[in-house]
Amino acid sequence: MPRKRPTVALIYDFDGTLSPGNMQEFGFIQAIGKDPAEFWERSNRLSKENDANSILTYMYLMLREAKAGDVSLRRESFRRFGAQVELFEGVGEWFSLVNGYGRSIGLNVKHYINSSGLKEMIEGTPIAREFENIYACSFLYDVDGVAYWPAVAVDYTAKTQFLFKGTSIN
Repeated sequence: MPRKRPTVALIYDFDGTLSPGNMQEFGFIQAIGKDPAEFWERSNRLSKENDANSILTYMYLMLREAKAGDVSLRRESFRRFGAQVELFEGVGEWFSLVNGYGRSIGLNVKHYINSSGLKEMIEGTPIAREFENIYACSFLYDVDGVAYWPAVAVDYTAKTQFLFKGTSIN
C-alpha cells in the first residue's frame, strides 16, 4: 500500500506580502474619491480617538465612505476591486513552482491566506484559486446583497485563532 504524502501548509498574509500595498489602495479608495494616505490617516485617527480596533474602523470607514460616494459594496463589487490588486512580481508563478517542487520531494503543499485584508477582495484576485481557504475580514450582506456591517475582523491577535482553525488540514 503506497504511503500517503505528508502535507505542508504555507500560510500567507496578503498586504505587503503578496501585494506591495494594502488591497484597498487598488481601486476602492480611488472609487470613493480619496487618496490612500488620507483614507488611512482618517481610519487611524478614528481608531485612536475612540480606542477602537483599527481593523473594525477601516471596515466601518469603507462602508461609510462608499455610501456617501454612492459606490456599490456588493460582494461582486469587492471582487472587481480585488481584480485590480497589484501583486508582487513572480507571485503568479510562485504557486505552481512550489507545488511542483513539493510533489518532486513527496509532499502535498497547501496554501492558505491569514489576512487583515478583505476576503471578498482576495477572492477577486487572479491567485484566489490557489488557496485552500482564505481567513480574512469580511462583511455581512443585507437581502439585496449590499455590505452593511463587518462580519469577521481579523486583527493581529485573531490571526493566531485562524492558525488553530486551519490546523485540521486533511
